[in-house]
Amino acid sequence: MFDALKGRAAQAIDEGIYRQYSVMVPLIRKEDGIHVLFEQRASRLKRQPGEICFPGGGREPGETPLENAIRETMEELQLQQGQIHVIAEMDYMLTVYQNKISVFMCELTDYDMQFSEAEVARVFTVPLRFFLNTRPEVYYNTIIARQPENFPFDKVPGGRKYPWKNGRTGIYFYYYEDYVIWGLTAYIMQGVVKTLKAEAGLREGDPI
Repeated sequence: MFDALKGRAAQAIDEGIYRQYSVMVPLIRKEDGIHVLFEQRASRLKRQPGEICFPGGGREPGETPLENAIRETMEELQLQQGQIHVIAEMDYMLTVYQNKISVFMCELTDYDMQFSEAEVARVFTVPLRFFLNTRPEVYYNTIIARQPENFPFDKVPGGRKYPWKNGRTGIYFYYYEDYVIWGLTAYIMQGVVKTLKAEAGLREGDPI
């Protein structure tokens, strides 16, 4: 009866409610080491204009998470697929806004810092060693548990006095020169750093 379950990959119990996105963390080799590429979103965009981000966006029908990340990177940075060398899939994240964000890391080759002006105001790079050596500032938003008016309080122990717990979510900030890298982008970056330290053996002070 249960043979079909053998070897299955786990997913979130409520996977189906999440909107699917992918982002790419692009690396570039420069004379002084490996850099991470960031975008500043165009001011004309409706969502998060002017904010710093990674290439990425929403999933199209039939796309895999990786295909999603590669397509968005090609479009936003005006690249050919052969210039994008995928290194690994990093840890994904689920947000309180019901978004699932898959994260990939790649190395770009023969890239001349061009970008699509329809989506991007500018691009810039930050040495990877900066993130290895710098702990981000973190502040916490409180997520309040608030029940709807028609909630069946009479069905739960304690009724209206049930001890609901509030949640919290970290808002991360990195400051590099005149750039403020914060929010989702900083959260993803600190997650990438954790993986590089835990699984790739990189350490603070490494000459990379």
